[in-house]
Amino acid sequence: MTMHQHNLTERSNKSGIKNAIVPKIRRVEGQVSSLVTSSRIRKIVAMKMIALCFLGLSMFYIVSTNNLSANDATSSILHVPDVREIASENNMDMEPKKKKEPLEGWIYEPKNANLFWKKMGDRPFQREFYSRLGKFNRIVDVGARGYNRYCKDLINSTTAEYFQIEPFPPSPAAEMNNDGLLECYMQEVGEKYPNLKNSFDLVIDFGVLGWKPVLDGLDESGIRKYVESVRFLLKDRGCWALKIDKGWVLNQQEFFDKYLLPYFNLGDFDNAYKSGHSIKRGKFIFYFFYKK
Repeated sequence: MTMHQHNLTERSNKSGIKNAIVPKIRRVEGQVSSLVTSSRIRKIVAMKMIALCFLGLSMFYIVSTNNLSANDATSSILHVPDVREIASENNMDMEPKKKKEPLEGWIYEPKNANLFWKKMGDRPFQREFYSRLGKFNRIVDVGARGYNRYCKDLINSTTAEYFQIEPFPPSPAAEMNNDGLLECYMQEVGEKYPNLKNSFDLVIDFGVLGWKPVLDGLDESGIRKYVESVRFLLKDRGCWALKIDKGWVLNQQEFFDKYLLPYFNLGDFDNAYKSGHSIKRGKFIFYFFYKK
């Protein structure tokens, strides 16, 4: 065999080997690629199954507790803080403060007492009303807050004695301006202050019995006890100045007939105001009851 023939034979053998091996290599590569792809798919499927199981357990917890909404669930799973958590972390009180129930002591103090007395609600009328009270010997006002310290000055009398009834007086006591404090509910005055029977010419009741939240806190016996206590404090023919808010009872005349008029007569006040005097388009109405 010549050298040339030998070289041709060697090339042919190499070509044959290559032709035989390359397809096998490609088949193996395909199988490997297929295996890799299958492995990835299995991993993805496994991850999805884990996620679904985790979500299922989470939803089961949510339903069982019956306390979280779908949004809450997402927030809980992802641990995303809501506004309340952020506020809490920053010591912010996002919830409105709950006021006390009226019969447990209703606390309110305006930031600007001067403006409050000049323009707010029925205060301009009350300024006028209190300025007419200097002729009375003894007056008792139901309720005492810091802003009520103006009342005695509005009366502007060196002879009239001005008392207040308040179960939860403001602190310090310097916030008040009176000649005496009855620290109790109206219903308790007969028991706690028996010496004050028939002592007062005028009981001022602006925003207590005639205010719906207070009235709603009294049952029938409580209402009767309240009215009885007003009578206990008043002298014969003494006056009970009662302010009511619009809509405080469903049937006002029926309420008067049942609880008040058996023990009081309606009348005018100081030839200046008639019973039923209203301001702010009937939002506040003033009545004057005289003890029988």
